[in-house]
Amino acid sequence: MRVTESMIYNTANSSLSNDLAALQSITEKVSSSKQLNRPSDNPGDVRSALGLRDTLAQLDQFGRNIDNASSTVSAMDGALASAGDLLQRANELAIEGGNGTLDAGQRQMIAAEVSQLTEALAQDAGAKVGDEYIFSGFRVDRAPFQVTGPGQIGAYQGDQGVITARIGTGSTMQVNLTGDAVFQPAIDALTQLQTDLNGGGPVQQTTITQIATGLQTLLQARATVGARTNRLDDAKTSQQNLVTTNQALLSQLEDTDMPSAITEFTQSQTTYQASLAVTAKVMQTSLLDYLR
Repeated sequence: MRVTESMIYNTANSSLSNDLAALQSITEKVSSSKQLNRPSDNPGDVRSALGLRDTLAQLDQFGRNIDNASSTVSAMDGALASAGDLLQRANELAIEGGNGTLDAGQRQMIAAEVSQLTEALAQDAGAKVGDEYIFSGFRVDRAPFQVTGPGQIGAYQGDQGVITARIGTGSTMQVNLTGDAVFQPAIDALTQLQTDLNGGGPVQQTTITQIATGLQTLLQARATVGARTNRLDDAKTSQQNLVTTNQALLSQLEDTDMPSAITEFTQSQTTYQASLAVTAKVMQTSLLDYLR
């Protein structure tokens, strides 16, 4: 086959274009610190990277769910701890009020304190996270109990809605407790205690037992909250570990290995400069031959 000047020129020009493309590609990888800048760079790795990003987005949502649930559970624990202290004090007052030697005036003084405890209990039941009441079920826009008079609490205003959080793949947990189940026994016990004290006679043993039942209900609720706290902590640790693992995999796919890339850049630059020199020589020679 006869080699013509045109063939030599075209070959040199094609080689120059290829070397320039390679130099541009590695320059982009170095400047962006990414080895995947467009789907054509490596379609298989791009698909894998997109899958990892979807996984990380899901894990990020799980993390937000866990954080929100943890805020609610923490607020519940604080409210229940305070309510438990109130019931402990009410139990002390009930025992004191059961003393048959007290006169009516002394019992009225105890009743006044119990009245304050009752209203404080309603306040604990009205704990909020942000703008939402946490013991009202789905009816988060209204307080579960309202003070209707001195030491008087109205009926439960929430519902029995169960609020859940998705904290992992295929993993959900109940976050809330409802005020009727948790606080109502305590409220009823304090209401009965006021009735006994205001009646002028000693506090009945059944009332003291009722207070103990209300306190036990609060303690059981707090134990439930503690177990949920532990589960959320475990879920958070698992979520963070998965994020770290998937981020590392994504980095392996996307991030440029800078030492290797800089070496490749230097080689590509040298190759391109050599091709440029050769092409310039070929073009010069071809022009001289033409002039002859």
